Amino acid sequence: MPWCPKCRNEYIEGITTCVDCGVDLVDELPEEIDPGAPVVLCHVDTEEIAEKLIAYLRYGDLKTAAAIPAENEESGFHLIVAEFEREAAEKMFSRFHSIDEMADMDISELVPDVEKQLKELEAEEASHMFSELRTEASSVYVKKKDKYADLKFSGISFLVFGVIGVGFVIANQLKFINLFNEFSMIIMVIVFVLFIGVGISSLIRAKKLKGIVSEEEKVTNDVMTWIDSNVNDELISSLIDSELSEEDNYFSAHEKLCNMLMEQFPFFSREYADELMDERYNDYCERHSA
Repeated sequence: MPWCPKCRNEYIEGITTCVDCGVDLVDELPEEIDPGAPVVLCHVDTEEIAEKLIAYLRYGDLKTAAAIPAENEESGFHLIVAEFEREAAEKMFSRFHSIDEMADMDISELVPDVEKQLKELEAEEASHMFSELRTEASSVYVKKKDKYADLKFSGISFLVFGVIGVGFVIANQLKFINLFNEFSMIIMVIVFVLFIGVGISSLIRAKKLKGIVSEEEKVTNDVMTWIDSNVNDELISSLIDSELSEEDNYFSAHEKLCNMLMEQFPFFSREYADELMDERYNDYCERHSA
């Protein structure tokens, strides 16, 4: 009896094409492959080589790559992946050689290419993480002045909309306008009263914060004066180690600069110190990378 090799449906004699898939029928179905079954990609001589190849495949988001001891008294290891990741693994290796070339070569010859690619991938990942960390570090602290302005603006906005809304409800109740039914008016009263409550609360918090703003500005001016007098290019240069990477130098120098600042101003915000020193270090890097 003929079978469809795609949907695996059986047909009666005389039919040659699957009505659902549009493919030619076959006399026997091919053996069904388990997508999770392990398949051997290649043989390697040492576990160290296998680990490098596995690390490379993992960067390609292949989760099933592994190494198993070679069987049948053969030394070395087999690099394996699940069947459903086999094609993706072969494509990753084909960046260096074609599949046909790989079949006739010692897989160990790929190791230098794989190591080079791994270094590039690791550097790219480290750079990405470094960029995210620096962005995060420079955006943590919110100045009291900015917070005060936000609270004041929010308070006034909520209060104005709340009062206007209550005015519309009163006008509707007194029949000056006739836009809302009774149920809508109840909902609107609740919403606009909440607006007024949030507005008043925000203005109260802004008023409490206003006194701190002037104190923060005074301390900030003292801190900036100290930074301008002490944290110069010569100091930052002395904190940079030419043997360290850019990322390591950033974290090391940034930490030392923050500690210096906190020793001079122990009650100053650490988050604000991080931001100020981050800006100073970035300015230094921009001037010396030009």
